[in-house]
Amino acid sequence: MGSKVCHITTVHKPFDNRIFFKECVSLREAGYEVTLLCARATTQRRDGINIIGFPGHTSRLKRFFLTSFIDVYQEAIKVNASIYHLHDPELIWMGLRLKMAGKKVIMDLHENNAAAILSRPYVKSAFLKEFLSIAIKKVEGWLLPYFDAIVTARPDISALFPKLHPVTLRNFPVLPDYDSIPVSTIVKTKPALIYVGGASIIRGTKELIAAMEYCPEAELWILGPFESETFQRACENLAGWKHVKYLGVVEATEIFSYIKAADIGIITFLPYPNHITTLATKPFEYMACGLPMVMSDFPYWRAFFGDSSLYTDPADPKAIANSIHRLLNDNELRENMREKFETGPGGI
Repeated sequence: MGSKVCHITTVHKPFDNRIFFKECVSLREAGYEVTLLCARATTQRRDGINIIGFPGHTSRLKRFFLTSFIDVYQEAIKVNASIYHLHDPELIWMGLRLKMAGKKVIMDLHENNAAAILSRPYVKSAFLKEFLSIAIKKVEGWLLPYFDAIVTARPDISALFPKLHPVTLRNFPVLPDYDSIPVSTIVKTKPALIYVGGASIIRGTKELIAAMEYCPEAELWILGPFESETFQRACENLAGWKHVKYLGVVEATEIFSYIKAADIGIITFLPYPNHITTLATKPFEYMACGLPMVMSDFPYWRAFFGDSSLYTDPADPKAIANSIHRLLNDNELRENMREKFETGPGGI
């Protein structure tokens, strides 16, 4: 048995694709003993991974100042791992405590945190957003050099820390064998668009649902959690909701069966700083199942995915609807997109 590794998150769910399936499971397969500490998770063992849940805090303020210093640190020390892999920015302080305890510590930056805070809806003041963004840059600049390694999800995040030589571990999906994927038995009475992922304000969920008011000939499947009950109720009150099937949170192992049953994949994130240079995993999953796509018209996405998708203004429901109509009504266009999948995004 190899070294003992402990992954820690106070924000993500226990079966997060990146943390659990790509990192924890890969480490276990490589011979490491792996534990995942996860706030509000059920303690269990799955796929050879020890998952340990702890209460945590839903309040962001308490999570930042109390969880990382008290709850998680105590649980982390009990695990007595030789390597700790941290996944949330508030854990940076606890990482220093673990370093002082003689542990090796890895910081995993899923996002450009300084840019991401600028689009957080729970921070109402523009001045406060700018202040926090600057503060995050300063704190990361001061403290990350003390860690043993930095892992990032994107090249543009790695480029922020050139002297630290971060490892870029992209969020590309782990794709199953297409022919082995069972098609979902979901009842489909008309062409289906599918969106997989978190439903939130900044991911353009309201605009996408509003677009469905102009697409009564199709239905939208949403698979994933809403950011809050309040936001979900607001979405359910939109006129386009009558053309939506909300399928809830689906196990990662079952997602492909829904994608395979759909007709169009869609991802219309709004143009916030942390979105315009990201590569979401969903387009790759849609492509793996042969779905033509509608995506936000970001230059980075257009350059990468090329003719594999139609591009639209994610803030304009009518523009989204027009792109949907164009795909639904043009068989040749859809087939041309599928042909692009054989050579990869951008013809690579």
